[in-house]
Amino acid sequence: MPSPRTPHLRRRDLLVGGLAGLAVTAAAAESTRHVWDAASGTPFPEPPRTGPVHLMIGAHPDDCLYFVNPRVARVLEDGANLCTVVLTAGEADGRNTWDTAAPVDYAGYAAARNNGLRRAYALMALADADAPWDRTRATLDSGQDVELCVLRDRPEVHLVFCSLWTNLGRVTGDFTRLLALWEGRLDASAVLPPTGSPLDSESTVDRATVRASLAELVDRYRPAVVNTLDPDPDPVVGERLGAEQTGYSDHIDHTAAALFAWEAALGSGAAVESWRGYYNRRWPGNLGPADLDAKGAALDAYAWADGGDCGHAPGCGDRLIVGPGAGTTYGHATHPRYTQGVVPVATAEGIAPAAVRGGRAAVLREDGWEDLGGPDLLPSLAAAGTRLYGVNPVLTEDPAGHLRDLYCLDRDTGAWDNLGNPAGAGPAARTVGQPAAADDGTTAVACLRHPDGGLAVRTRTADGWSEWARLEGPAVHEAPAAVGAAGTFTIVAATPDNIAAWEGDGTAWTHRNLDLPGADGAAHIPAGAVTAAQAPDRRILIASRAAGSSDVVLHLGRGTAWTGVRVPLEGGILSPTVALGPDGAVAVACDDGSGAPAVLVLELGDLEASGSASGAGEVALLSRPWTRGDVTVVKRPAAAFGADGTLRLWALAADGELWTAQAGPGAPPPAGWEPAA
Repeated sequence: MPSPRTPHLRRRDLLVGGLAGLAVTAAAAESTRHVWDAASGTPFPEPPRTGPVHLMIGAHPDDCLYFVNPRVARVLEDGANLCTVVLTAGEADGRNTWDTAAPVDYAGYAAARNNGLRRAYALMALADADAPWDRTRATLDSGQDVELCVLRDRPEVHLVFCSLWTNLGRVTGDFTRLLALWEGRLDASAVLPPTGSPLDSESTVDRATVRASLAELVDRYRPAVVNTLDPDPDPVVGERLGAEQTGYSDHIDHTAAALFAWEAALGSGAAVESWRGYYNRRWPGNLGPADLDAKGAALDAYAWADGGDCGHAPGCGDRLIVGPGAGTTYGHATHPRYTQGVVPVATAEGIAPAAVRGGRAAVLREDGWEDLGGPDLLPSLAAAGTRLYGVNPVLTEDPAGHLRDLYCLDRDTGAWDNLGNPAGAGPAARTVGQPAAADDGTTAVACLRHPDGGLAVRTRTADGWSEWARLEGPAVHEAPAAVGAAGTFTIVAATPDNIAAWEGDGTAWTHRNLDLPGADGAAHIPAGAVTAAQAPDRRILIASRAAGSSDVVLHLGRGTAWTGVRVPLEGGILSPTVALGPDGAVAVACDDGSGAPAVLVLELGDLEASGSASGAGEVALLSRPWTRGDVTVVKRPAAAFGADGTLRLWALAADGELWTAQAGPGAPPPAGWEPAA
C-alpha cells in the first residue's frame, strides 16, 4: 500500500499575489488564480510498477539523454519501469533555430523539446520514435499541476513535465534561475505552459511545493534507483566553456535540480546515482561504439534529425542540438559520480559486502543486512583494514552551510569518527569527491580531494588522527585509489592527461606522473577513475578504461618500471575494479555495453609476459574473452578472493538489490548471478 500523503493543497494566498509579485500583469495573475481554484487537473494516477522503477530527475528535457544515457537505454532493454521528471521548460531564447533573427516563441520551443524527448524515449522503449503517448494534466497532492505522459504501448514508461520557467527573468526582468528557488532567493517560480500541453495556463510554484512534489513522486513510484544530475560540480579549471555557471563546470540548472532531487531521494531506500554534466567535455570520451550508437540514436530522435512530420506545429524536436549522434563535446562521455557503491570487508564469517542502503552503511551477514549506524552517507564507500569510510552530505539552501564530512567507522569497536574535510563548510566542501583509504595494520591513511582539485590526506597512527594535509601535485579528475603495506603507501588518481602517484609513509610524500605505457608510445590517459591493488611483492596493479574507448587497460609495476596491456571490451561506462588472489590470480570486473557485469580472470604472469613482449613504453594487446553476467548492474562490481582462492563478486543490480556470483579456485568466472540476500 502507498504510504499516507499530505492533503491536497490550494495555494490561494501564493497565487493571488504570486505572479503579480513576479512582475506579471494583474490580468495574468487573475487568470492563474482561476485555473488553480478550478483544479481541473485529474488526480495523479498510481504507477503500474510492473518491474523495478528507475526515477530520473533533471532540469531540462535533454539532460537524461546527454548525461545518463546509455544507462536509460540499458535499463529499458532490461524491462525496468521508467519515470523521468523534467523540472523546467527549457525555453532558452525561444528560438528552435540558430537564426537569431527568428521570432521568439518560448512556449513553442519548450513544446518542441518535449516532443523530442517523447520521440527519444519511444525509440529506446519501442524502436519507434513516433509511437503514441497519452498526455494528461495531473494534479499532485502537493497542489502542483504537471503534464504526465504515458507511452501507450509500454505504459510503464512515464514522463513528467513540471515546466517551470528556466529563466524567470524573461518574465520579471531579472536573471533568475532554478538555483535561486533552491537557495530561497526567489519566493516562487512560474509555469510556462508549452504549446499544445495540457498545462494550458500559467501558475506559480514555490520552493516548498517543488520539494513536496518531488518527495511525493519518490513516494508514489517507490523507485529502486533514483538518478540525479551532479549536486557538487567541479570548479572550473582554466577557461570557462559553453554554458558553465560562474565558477563551476556545469549548468546552473543542473546543480539546482540535483540538490532538489537529492533532498527528495535521501532516506527513500532507493539506490541513488548522480551523473556529471558539462564536466564531461573536460574528460576524454569513455564510450565504445555500441554505447555511442545507442546514445547517439536517442539524441538524433530528440533533435528531429530525420526531419519528419510529427503533426506538431512547434516542431518535433530540438533543432539546437549539434550532432550527428552524441557529438564531440559533453555527449562523448557518460560519467556516474558515485561508482564505488559496494566494497568487500573481512568479517568473522568471511568476506562480506558493505554498501550504502537507504543512505546508511550496512554489511551483509548470513542472516541479512546489518545496519552499521552512523550518519547518512553518499553512495560511495572505501574500506581498508578494519575501517570503513563514507562522506556525509549536508545539503542546504544556504551556500555557506554545505558540509561533506568524511566519517570513519572502526568496525572493531562500532565507533564512528567525524574526520571533517580539507575545506570546512561552504562551496569548497563540495569538491571532496569519493574517499580512498589504505591501512597496513599499524597506520591508516584517508584521502579526499582538496578544494583546489588536488589531494589531501589524514593519517592515523598510535597517537590518533593527524590534521588534513594538502599533498603537492596536480588537480585530479576523479576518485583516487590507495594501497599500503609495511609502512609504505601509494595513492594514484587520474589527471586530465596522465595518472599521478603519491608515495610516502603517511606523513612525508613525494609526487610524480607515472607516464604509464599507452597507445602509440604516448603516456596512457585514463577515461575516468582508476582502481588499484597491491601484489605481495609490492608491485601495484592499476586498472582503468582507455580514453576514447571502452577497452580496459591494466598496468603492473612499481617505481618507474611498468608494463601495460589493453584488453578489448565492447561497451560499458563503469571503471574496472581489480582484485588479487593467492598464487597470482587477477580478477577484473566492470560492465559491458549491455549493462551486464563483465568479468575477466587471468594471472599476473599473463600481464608480465604480454607487457614484456611489447616495446618499451608500449601497451600490449591482450585478447581474452570476458564472462558476461545475466543481470544489469548500476554500480561498479566489487571483487575479492578468499584465502582458498575462491572468487567472490557483488554488484548492485537494476532492481536496486545486491546480486552475487562466485567461482571456485582456478575456475572461470561465473555467468549466473543470484540475489545476495
